[in-house]
Amino acid sequence: MIGEIVALVERLNLSTHKNILGEHFPEIVALLSIVFGGAFLLFGWRHHDYFLGVTGFLCGGWAGLLLKSQISPSGGVAPMLYLATCSVAGAFVAICWKRFVGILLGGFTVAVLGSVFFPQYFKPGNHTLTAVSLAFLLGGGLGGIFPKFFFVFNSSLIGSVFVTYGVSAAILGKVLGTTARTETQVLIHLCVFLPLLIFGVMYQLTTSQNQPAFEDAPAPAALRPARPLA
Repeated sequence: MIGEIVALVERLNLSTHKNILGEHFPEIVALLSIVFGGAFLLFGWRHHDYFLGVTGFLCGGWAGLLLKSQISPSGGVAPMLYLATCSVAGAFVAICWKRFVGILLGGFTVAVLGSVFFPQYFKPGNHTLTAVSLAFLLGGGLGGIFPKFFFVFNSSLIGSVFVTYGVSAAILGKVLGTTARTETQVLIHLCVFLPLLIFGVMYQLTTSQNQPAFEDAPAPAALRPARPLA
């Protein structure tokens, strides 16, 4: 029985993607990026439990591998144990402590935007740690107050990145080729990325106005008046 399964796998020859998809593998990846990014853009808040769980799972696995490399880089415990444990823990934290996730998203967002718009304060040097810490504290405070906005912004940011990559790989890369100037390529990609980001934020905020924010419990049902005693 096992020999038949091995022979079947050998006949399929799944060792490389080109045996199945041929030369169209980049187009398949571009299509998947557009679909995945579009899901983040359109349904990031509507199904935020799912997206938080997936994001926490991936970030937890990444943290587990970093923990493995710091604690026991030479061996001992299998890396898969760190990966599995931290992935499940990351998904659990992301789903159960959404306000804490909002704090992390706010700090991350402000730190990244600060490094983009004020790069002189985030260059390597004596003041880098102070600038990053202040930006993260400011963003963390805002994220704790407005967790919904920062989740919508970051889900739109992720979706815009994936869709822009898909459009670039499937269309822009072939149209522009390798002869276009770098400034022209960056400008065209920005013309795709920025409208997608703005659309994602506006669409999710508009369609979720009547939905409760993180950890907001539904309004209790009205109590029926007591019947008067006879």
